[in-house]
Amino acid sequence: MSQERRRFFRIDDSIGVAYRLLSDEELADQLDGDIKPVDSLNLIASYDNKFANLCGQLQAREPLIAELMETMNAKLSAVINQLEMDSYLVRKVAYKVHEVNISACGMALFTDEALPEGATISLEMSLKPGNHLVQCYAAIVSCSMNEENQKFYVRMNFANMSEHDQEILIQHIVRRQGDQLREARQDLPNRIEVKGDVLEE
Repeated sequence: MSQERRRFFRIDDSIGVAYRLLSDEELADQLDGDIKPVDSLNLIASYDNKFANLCGQLQAREPLIAELMETMNAKLSAVINQLEMDSYLVRKVAYKVHEVNISACGMALFTDEALPEGATISLEMSLKPGNHLVQCYAAIVSCSMNEENQKFYVRMNFANMSEHDQEILIQHIVRRQGDQLREARQDLPNRIEVKGDVLEE
């Protein structure tokens, strides 16, 4: 199955969503390519690999200094892990669970507030059940009032999503699509009742 085809799979799902409108200054920087959502996990991993390589070279010549550097790195990693946990807890409180229609290219959802068409938002999504975090920007395609629930139906296209986050999102969508198909097949017999000689669905 091609990567391009997987990007257009679309499902209904329940996810955590947090967003904010970009200021004019942030939007100008984003359009100029000066800022992007930070893929912190990949960045930290690249630093860890470089550190391990340098410490390996230092170990042969200055084992005591190498041990000291490794100890400092372990302490720094512990601090980073704590900060990540604090940040996760803050984000978890900030997220609001939404029923969405989502693909790797964009999504639609109901919001309590109107979002201007053409505006750009900074977007974070928490994918269930693993609470995988996906960050990107999104351009608001349309926003209309729904008379039934008095909420705004917003459609948006994702932008500036890292390859790492896009792959996480694609894998989540493919997995959830498979789960939903299995659930539908398992539920089918429960939706069929036999009443006398008449088979009703």
